[in-house]
Amino acid sequence: MIIEVQFFTTFREVFESKSVQIEVGTGATVKDLLNLLCNTHERRETVFDKGKLKPHILVMKNGRHIRHLKGLATQLNDGDTVSVFPPIAGG
Repeated sequence: MIIEVQFFTTFREVFESKSVQIEVGTGATVKDLLNLLCNTHERRETVFDKGKLKPHILVMKNGRHIRHLKGLATQLNDGDTVSVFPPIAGG
């Protein structure tokens, strides 16, 4: 299955791209996808904390926050778009 992943703001620097297409196996989850993408120490430290997604990172599947789906266990389908946003501060 081919998944498009879009990166926003500072994640574009970390992942060296605005978007990528990545092949995942049938039955892959958002966590599987993030594990594939976090293939360097810097990327893993940026996204995960002790194996869990950092709490302020926003991950969306086809425009829906994964928190409203099944979190990291959300299953992916061929052609899905996953968007990854870093923590945003401001006021």
